[in-house]
Amino acid sequence: MLLSKWTDLGRREAATLPDRVTEVTKHLEEMGGRVLGFYLTMGEYDQVGLIETPDEEVAARFAVFIAGRGYVVSETLRCFSMDEMRSLT
Repeated sequence: MLLSKWTDLGRREAATLPDRVTEVTKHLEEMGGRVLGFYLTMGEYDQVGLIETPDEEVAARFAVFIAGRGYVVSETLRCFSMDEMRSLT
């Protein structure tokens, strides 16, 4: 999960968000991952992205790619499904 807050650039370019999401989605797919959803949110974060990657290295490379674009400051969370949770206990 990617929790994102807009930078000054992100706020100025807010209207281009759907097109930028399309671009980063293609980039993630080229890296072997997939987007489960990107959402505009109200509250502490401006956007939330749910992604799936083959491993944590791809997730980290994607987070670095997102950060380098300059539109958001993000926080990445590793999420576990309930099936994965069952295997942890």
